[in-house]
Amino acid sequence: MKTAIRAVITAILLFPAFVNAADVTITRISNGAGTKQFPDIYGDRVVWQDTRNGKADVYLYDIASGTETRITQGGHDHKKPRIFGDRIYWQDYRNGVSDIYMYDLAEKKEKPVVVSPTQKIDLAVSERYLAWTDLGDGKGTVCLYDPATKREKRMTSGQAPQGFAALSAQYLVWKDERNDSGDIYLYDIAKGKEARITSNPEAQWSPAAYGNLVVWEDNRNKDVLPNYDIYLYDTATGKERQLTRSDANQRFPRVWGTRVVFVDNSRAEAEDIHLLDLVTGKETALTHGTTDYYTPAIYGDRVVFSDLKNIYLATLPAGGAR
Repeated sequence: MKTAIRAVITAILLFPAFVNAADVTITRISNGAGTKQFPDIYGDRVVWQDTRNGKADVYLYDIASGTETRITQGGHDHKKPRIFGDRIYWQDYRNGVSDIYMYDLAEKKEKPVVVSPTQKIDLAVSERYLAWTDLGDGKGTVCLYDPATKREKRMTSGQAPQGFAALSAQYLVWKDERNDSGDIYLYDIAKGKEARITSNPEAQWSPAAYGNLVVWEDNRNKDVLPNYDIYLYDTATGKERQLTRSDANQRFPRVWGTRVVFVDNSRAEAEDIHLLDLVTGKETALTHGTTDYYTPAIYGDRVVFSDLKNIYLATLPAGGAR
């Protein structure tokens, strides 16, 4: 069930001055056939969705020990895992719809968390809360859930679709179409207050949050074709900031400390993983080959991503806020 994987791929090209190529390694951490997607990382642990067994399963890689473990079993799909601490969550289809199940690594036990007749997608997790998009109303409503109290709060907005939920310790953020195009909304969990943090009439999508920072992809600079850039909002200052400026698309951002990772297609429309340091303003291409790369996630000095065939771990020079 466990396979040691130690194949370190040569550090990939194009590193600006603040990152030395010799200090960065890209490691393939998955094994076997099938499609591998949607990696997530917490500490020394990486999880992802893997079809090597003919259906979607959740796999775990322990960076410290170099071992890979299959987490889910059975003849149904387990999709888009998320990890926080010792707990792995995923969308589970054993009941015919996507319910939320969890595996506790400390207790070595699996259990259902949210089971209902409606589809639940776009799962997000934090230390205390879960969030997802519920499709039971036909349009998509973002839900916030506290497993300890089993209380659910729906971010209702009339008939407008919602989606792309993301969590930090204090905030829930999501894409909301109540103003016709997609805007980014924020809910302060402790205060119970909601705020609209974008107002441009073009579309804003795929938010992520860490501490007081929220990032998203934004199409306000489009010409004839879409032109997504990465934007940032700081809840401490109430200020918005444009992070990328390019005729190409930058999408699917994730933030941790003072680092933002995202997908960039400026190189002949190839999908590469880029890293932006918010302190220095320096941007680094972590990949630069003939393969497209997708869905990055970041924790500390580590970035994980997929090329659909494998999951990769980029180990960066130490730095960034903790």
